[in-house]
Amino acid sequence: MSQEIQARKQWIQAPAKRRSGEEIRSAIMDYLRAAAEQTGAGLTAQQIGAVFGIHPTTARFHLERLVEQGKAVRQRTGSDSQSTGRGRPAVIYSPTSMNQAREDMISSLCLALETACPDTRSRNEAALKAGQAWGRTLARQDKINAGKSVPSSMRQTLLDALTTLGFAPVRARPDSASLYLTACPFLESVSNHPIICKIHLGMIQGLADGSNKEAGDKKANVVLEPLSSPKGCFLKVAKADNQSKRRAKQ
Repeated sequence: MSQEIQARKQWIQAPAKRRSGEEIRSAIMDYLRAAAEQTGAGLTAQQIGAVFGIHPTTARFHLERLVEQGKAVRQRTGSDSQSTGRGRPAVIYSPTSMNQAREDMISSLCLALETACPDTRSRNEAALKAGQAWGRTLARQDKINAGKSVPSSMRQTLLDALTTLGFAPVRARPDSASLYLTACPFLESVSNHPIICKIHLGMIQGLADGSNKEAGDKKANVVLEPLSSPKGCFLKVAKADNQSKRRAKQ
């Protein structure tokens, strides 16, 4: 049973006396923690409202109270166009303890990698390999989840994975294969550990290659430009064979 179904079922079955403000916030806090443990990403007021069957404004009120109480943290991302269609900045809420624990863990892992690879070249190569292994694992998991259904295209696999991980991808243009990653679940650590962006590049390469492998295609050409736009990081993924054909025509 999904978290959304469980949360809604518990909410409907809960006696009326448990629906005080504090009890609502306690239930929301439990859901935020569960979502953070599963995806490593926070949630918007719209998502919380949909899960608990309350208006987004009401959900935002309770989330802001949790922020005031120090139980949750608020982070503004580049755009909320996926969920609202209005292109307004999105506010993501996540548990304070989980957010800090995650940042500490990421910093420790990056420090270990940087210590093991003191020169920039070997460090970047190690980061790419680690990211590629991560991405291939995500691609295999996507195939398992698909089961007997039609396998996802490379583009859809990327969109689904990047959304689940908390990068909030949006298309650069409606008919474009290019994306803007309007949020980064590791943004607070990137300034101290830019190697994180190399890991993300490798992860996207692994995802794309894992998806292409199932379709018998060649490796994809991945371009990632971290924080290159006010909208976020620019990402372009194209099949290598298509790139070669275009170059041959030039």
